Amino acid sequence: MTGLSEFTRLAQESVDAVARREAQFPALIASGKIAADQAALETRVWQAIAADWQGVVTGSRPDQPSATIEEKIAALEESLRRCDVAMRKAYATADSGVRQAWDQNMTLHDIKQRFGDAAQPLLSAFDRHGHVADMLKWQRRELPGSDREPIGHFVEQRQRLLRDRKFREAA
Repeated sequence: MTGLSEFTRLAQESVDAVARREAQFPALIASGKIAADQAALETRVWQAIAADWQGVVTGSRPDQPSATIEEKIAALEESLRRCDVAMRKAYATADSGVRQAWDQNMTLHDIKQRFGDAAQPLLSAFDRHGHVADMLKWQRRELPGSDREPIGHFVEQRQRLLRDRKFREAA
């Protein structure tokens, strides 16, 4: 492994985001809830985001369509808005005990242990929100003028470290 395996959850969320769009968009297009060109654009951008994160985790980006930094940021911001709506809905429909535990800042682990499956929709929505927010944070590092190192810097550092290690072991 030459990539950053600690980002596996973000890579999986990005792959899941593509799969959700591919599964849901045909019906949404047919019902007129989304235009076909908008669905195609969103799918292409998310395929690029997923390929980027697969590259972060594996060290090699799969061959997928590309997208601009601005397109990726816009897609992630829109997804974060959708995640906000999903979290509010999950909270509103959660069992009153789950809502009370959430409001009292009970740890996520304790909520899961105490309420089990009843808490899962809210916890899943919270996880997705966190993953999308993290992807957006990292994507913004790619903007010109950012004073933070982009994720690619850390992938390259890891690859260099592994090459150096192999070189020393071979010597």
